Amino acid sequence: MLKIKASKLIHSENFVREPVDKEVRDILSSPSKKVILTGGRGVGKSTVLYSLENSGLGRSEQTICTSPESIIALSREPDNRYDSEYFDYLHELRFANSILYYIKTNYPLAYDKYFKEDHMKVVSKLNEFFNKLNDSYFTEVNFNLNLKLREFSYPIVSRFRDVMNIDKLNLGVDRFDGMFGGSEYYQKLYESYFDMFDKVVLVSDDRNLDAEGLFNNGYSLKFISYGNNEDVLKQIIKHRSGFYENGEDALKEVFTFNPVIERLLQLNGNIDMALDVLYDVKTSIKYNDGTNIRLEEIVDLAIRDKKDYARRLEKMDFKHTFYL
Repeated sequence: MLKIKASKLIHSENFVREPVDKEVRDILSSPSKKVILTGGRGVGKSTVLYSLENSGLGRSEQTICTSPESIIALSREPDNRYDSEYFDYLHELRFANSILYYIKTNYPLAYDKYFKEDHMKVVSKLNEFFNKLNDSYFTEVNFNLNLKLREFSYPIVSRFRDVMNIDKLNLGVDRFDGMFGGSEYYQKLYESYFDMFDKVVLVSDDRNLDAEGLFNNGYSLKFISYGNNEDVLKQIIKHRSGFYENGEDALKEVFTFNPVIERLLQLNGNIDMALDVLYDVKTSIKYNDGTNIRLEEIVDLAIRDKKDYARRLEKMDFKHTFYL
């Protein structure tokens, strides 16, 4: 089935807010200044992150969420072709662009009055950079990398705090250890911005986080696991409107049948996989040729297929490592 992006999900009829709101409250009340959201793939980490951003709009404590590119634009780290100046220049422009996009989307009046000219400069420099990058494969190009880390972004963030009278401004970064193909160098570039914010919330897919080492470096781990709660999982399934088209509301009873839920709870809170399993179950029921197969057997088969598929994908994906 088609996955709904977290940034879209929180504004849709499919969203079950109570468990997510609890996670948001826990993050905001935590004394930790650097929080890592973990718990595995598909458990709702990004949903919590974007809900954190949405819940702060118009308030004295806000969170700006960014989603860095996973694609390697230059290289994973500086080399003979692209030294650190290239990385600093590109990252500063992209980071400033993320901040300005947040302002433009949520505060258009303030944006037009205080930030629009900055954004035009940033976008122009980004377009110029990538045009020159493309040309550099065919001819010698002068990049004019006359921009340092925080040179654009720091005054923009400071001005935004003042203009909007914000007491606390947080930063959220989705898929933090997947940026630039899992680049250690790029993670450390991002870290150079952390002290511009009151709290930093990072989504990690690293399966081997060192809790003790991270704690010593000022990080706390927040495990997202509401998909392990039977009542929550039932509500999520009931709200997934795409399952119940063309008079198929009866499927709500099928999908929330206790033996089905018990099996889905074996997925360790992976909500995405649970919904994918049910989509396959729905297809199997629809095209059942009349053979006498128990519902539980259909669910077990779908779970096995999805787990196998996930293992194959994991082997093809690069290893996510949190380096900070």
